[in-house]
Amino acid sequence: MKTTDTTATMPRMTGTEAKLELMILNADTQALEWTDMATLLHGRGASLELVTRMQDLWEKTKVVGGVLVNIGRVIVLKIWEFMRANSNMVLGTVLGAALGALVNLIPWIGPLLAPIAMTIGITLGMLHGHRLDKLAEGQQVSYSIIEDLITAAKRFFQLFADIFLALRDEYFPNGFQS
Repeated sequence: MKTTDTTATMPRMTGTEAKLELMILNADTQALEWTDMATLLHGRGASLELVTRMQDLWEKTKVVGGVLVNIGRVIVLKIWEFMRANSNMVLGTVLGAALGALVNLIPWIGPLLAPIAMTIGITLGMLHGHRLDKLAEGQQVSYSIIEDLITAAKRFFQLFADIFLALRDEYFPNGFQS
């Protein structure tokens, strides 16, 4: 199934739609167990350190509109869905991190160069993987680093942005300021 990037043309969610979407996502997470999710994430290439850190996020909850929402589970579930939908981007990121780890093994200068190599490797791997994902979906690729960073971020954060903006309008008419 081919999809197109319609984030620029999608209308904003209403507060009611956002609450419904958040409650559906929350319900979807009720039957999930952390061990199953950790296995899935690690199987897709997430490092054990990342999976361990995600466990802290998994346990976070927040009261929204008088309802306890497993917001951490919702976020981890969306990360999992993103990893499944953008497998080349995830693979590119993992390969970039592996490059940084290999550079770290170089005697004397490896530990100095590893953070730079990892940053560059992860960024370039993620961008190239994102381009491959776009090509697989039949989208045109521009090979602009800035455009790719923007479209990758939009893919990941669009649903969260829609939900939180709609909830802001519903519960915080003056914005999120205290």
